[in-house]
Amino acid sequence: MIYLDNAATTKIYKKAQDARTYAEDEVFANSSSLHSFGLKSSNLLRESREIVASIIRSNPDEIYFTKGATEANNIAISSMSGENNIAITSSIEHSSVYDSFNNYPYKDIIYLKNDRYGFVDLDDLKEKLSKDVKLVSIIYANNEIGTIQDIRKISDIVKSFDKNILIHLDATQALGKISCDVGELKVDLMSFSAHKFHGPKGVGGLYVRKEILSKIKAVLHGGHQQVVSSGTDNHPAIYAMATALKEQIDADEFNYVNDLNQYMRTLIDNNISDYIFNTPSESYSPYILSIGFANIKSEVLLHMLEDNDIYVSSGSACSKGNNNRILEALDVDDKYSDGVIRFSFAGENTKEELEETVKVLKESIDEIRRVM
Repeated sequence: MIYLDNAATTKIYKKAQDARTYAEDEVFANSSSLHSFGLKSSNLLRESREIVASIIRSNPDEIYFTKGATEANNIAISSMSGENNIAITSSIEHSSVYDSFNNYPYKDIIYLKNDRYGFVDLDDLKEKLSKDVKLVSIIYANNEIGTIQDIRKISDIVKSFDKNILIHLDATQALGKISCDVGELKVDLMSFSAHKFHGPKGVGGLYVRKEILSKIKAVLHGGHQQVVSSGTDNHPAIYAMATALKEQIDADEFNYVNDLNQYMRTLIDNNISDYIFNTPSESYSPYILSIGFANIKSEVLLHMLEDNDIYVSSGSACSKGNNNRILEALDVDDKYSDGVIRFSFAGENTKEELEETVKVLKESIDEIRRVM
């Protein structure tokens, strides 16, 4: 099997799996219980919080655990909603951000202009700022095309205009892979999910700068175990998440994965005709490579690869029967938009796997084009 769908989810690290098993078997008490056994569970939460905080360079008490980035994004966006409030975002946000803005009351949602590769127009940002803007929410590394926004420049523009405007960063595809130093990035809120960096599914978190905690509202109400999110803490999963994040950082695989990304581009260049790269050649996440193939239906191509035990994602306009708003925002030519495939890498992938993938890819594309 060749798995090139790591942006959808990664395989959990063995150390993370062992950490979860240990917590479930040996330290399973409710972390809110007042007895000593519960304290052991609480200590795992504390240790997990310290690990995450050390990696994003925040205070441990600024880390709040959630059921994933979707909940974290909803918390950030709902907290700043209001009938007199304006939010600024981009047209290439993940659906958990895009849909959140459509489901919480705002006076207006402003979508920034972007170029062919999804980089937001900073001059447009300057023009759109006003006294009613309360939140700027931007995806750090785009989940479909890998574009990395210049968050520090965005933050400088926003904070120079009004330091009270909150900046929310969706770092789901960034944490563990590129620097997420919240002080350097100058963000107030940052969301993440464990299963994007080889942790378990169903757990994530939200960084909340302590000075703005009073502005944050829970979307789930109850015991307020995590202040911003209620429910019994899933400390085995949280401990596994922190273990996976540390393991991802220690792997130090960025340059290796970037070599894979560049090698895949070269293989495509040398073997396949009539395509476009949707992933930029600069300021991109090496973990993601989006390619549009002319006169191809991506779902057909995806299943032909699947028949050869090669697993990728479709990024086409026809996926799930709906237009792909990200490809539309990039103004991808119709000739290529139906044939978009996202390859997403991990440190476990090899160049030999990419060679086999492109071999099957070429054969499949040639066959599809012959019959069209």
